[in-house]
Formats: sequence, C-alpha cells, structure tokens
Amino acid sequence: MRRTLPIGIACLLLALPFGACGRKTMPKPPQLVAPKPVQELSLATQSTGILVRWSRPTEYVDGGTMEDLGGFVVERNRYNSIFEEIARVPVTDQGRFQRAKRFDYLDTQLLPGAVYHYRIVAFTTDRYYSAPSDAAEITWNPPGTAAPAATPEPNP
Repeated sequence: MRRTLPIGIACLLLALPFGACGRKTMPKPPQLVAPKPVQELSLATQSTGILVRWSRPTEYVDGGTMEDLGGFVVERNRYNSIFEEIARVPVTDQGRFQRAKRFDYLDTQLLPGAVYHYRIVAFTTDRYYSAPSDAAEITWNPPGTAAPAATPEPNP
C-alpha cells in the first residue's frame, strides 16, 4: 500500500498539465459568430447573363477576424417579389495564405426586359448565416437586343 501511493501521486502530477490542453474561450451567442453582411455587391450585363460580384467579408458580427467562411447564398427576385435562393457558391480557400477577395456568379436564367434584384448571404463552415446584403437592381437587356421602348408621356 505504501508503494502505490507515491506512484499514484506521480501519475496525477503528470496528468494535470494535459488536462488543460486546447484553446479555451468564453462561449459566444450564435448571432455574434455569424459573418458580417457582404458590403460590395455589383451587377453587370454579360453576353449570356448577369454577372453578380461581391467582396469577401473578413469579420464576424462581434468584430473578430473570420477564418471559417464556408460560402455564399445568391438570392434573386424579379419585379420586387420574394427573394429566392438561386445558387450556393462555396469557399474553398480556408487555411490558405492567399484568399480570394471577390467572388462572382453568372445568372443565365433570365427573361429579357425583366427587372431583377440580387443580394448575398454569407455563411461559416458551421452554418452561421449573415444578414442579407443590401439588394442591387438591374434590368436584363441582352447585348444586341433593343431596350424596351419608353412609354411616351401624353400631351396635355
């Protein structure tokens, strides 16, 4: 019995430093670990569709640096209807030194002369979603087609 007590104490002393390994932080509520909304959203007419481009969010809502951006949801509406998801754009450069600063998506499912609104939602690899970006508007007039004629004002 006398011999097992010192061995037991030695094992306990060796195990104590390993019980606290890993990075410990205070838990955060989910709304603070979501990405900040996308800030720069632009639209351009291409020969085959509308090119939607946006910048990469780099911070969480709480201001911390984001390392786990998982992707983006591209949403669209036509004539101010409800926004619908039309695509998911994955981010595949986590852990890389150089990361993409801008992303794009080419929307080809369009009707000539229709007015479209687009917005982007970012999400982390753990599926925490940002608020939607501000919406951007464009009228789809394919190159080589005439723009819709303006309705003349009636003469008084």
